[in-house]
Amino acid sequence: MKPIYIITLIIIALSLVAVGCDKKSTEPEVNTARVQVIHNSADAAAAVVDVWLNNTLLLDNFAFRTASPFIDAPAGVEFTIAIQGPASTSSANPIWSQTYTLEADETYILIANGIVSASGYSPMPAFDIEVYAMGREQATNSANTDVLVFHGSTDAPTVDVYETGVGAGQIVNNLMYKDFAGYLQLGTLDYVLEIRDETGTVTVAAYQAPLATLGLDGAALTVVASGFLNPAVNSSGPAFGLWVALPAGGNLVELPLYNP
Repeated sequence: MKPIYIITLIIIALSLVAVGCDKKSTEPEVNTARVQVIHNSADAAAAVVDVWLNNTLLLDNFAFRTASPFIDAPAGVEFTIAIQGPASTSSANPIWSQTYTLEADETYILIANGIVSASGYSPMPAFDIEVYAMGREQATNSANTDVLVFHGSTDAPTVDVYETGVGAGQIVNNLMYKDFAGYLQLGTLDYVLEIRDETGTVTVAAYQAPLATLGLDGAALTVVASGFLNPAVNSSGPAFGLWVALPAGGNLVELPLYNP
């Protein structure tokens, strides 16, 4: 199914939920919120999933390390999101489900994370969708790039992030699994990011973050720690890395390793 068709179905489905809650009104007033969904569950059993809104298929064959664009969603209306395997025909007996009520005029970033399988992974935090309720679709200053950082690697420890390219130093402190670090409002430059243990003394890996080279002035991004530090005890799954979700959605962009 082409992306434009998927987006159209999402908008139609969400609109039907909102309209159905006020059938008596011929011109119902619909309050909305903005929502982006990011798939960051590295479990092979969740490599491709279907996402259901109540009883309507919302995202068909939603793949690992992809994101939806930001879309309008009904606010003030309770609805259920259910995760199923690919080629599902209903929302019954889902892998995971949760009920939400969104606030009007808020912007949400939802990140699917964790493990579905009953074995083959160490550790095995349960699959869940983590919600950040103060998302941005663009930077608050057009000269900057706003970067939201999320720790989504199930076997990575608590980490610090240091910037060593322009000498900014520590920019994230003691980020634990499932944590959001909040937005970093960065000048649009090319950076080097070192992922270190929580003592700040042991470097796990270093990555290039070429914000200027990519022309990301005024953009807002979500950077997720993704994959496994030790694939050997995690069903030979995808290796650890930093990946970027853009507001327009699509495939996440991998930050390249930095080799001085």
